Amino acid sequence: MIVGVVTVLVGCAVQPQSAPVLGYQCDDGREFSVRISPSTETAEIEIARMRFGLLADPASGPGEKFSCSMLTLWRQGDMARVDMDGAPQFSHCRLKR
Repeated sequence: MIVGVVTVLVGCAVQPQSAPVLGYQCDDGREFSVRISPSTETAEIEIARMRFGLLADPASGPGEKFSCSMLTLWRQGDMARVDMDGAPQFSHCRLKR
């Protein structure tokens, strides 16, 4: 499925950021990392050594939502998920401590 992410997200720009890296591990053992910059309302997600720039979606309701093209990061508390084209790709992911 990662191949589909590369194909679909060619237009997502990666923004250099100085925010700390947050690592997530999913119930199925897969991992990804995120940098969130509140000052610019952007996030950078790294999945399988590929990085994608995401923009905040202020109309997301509880928690946080960042997206670019067809990739969406949802965060609430210590939990996160990543969807591609509306379908969950990384689910039940918890912040690593």
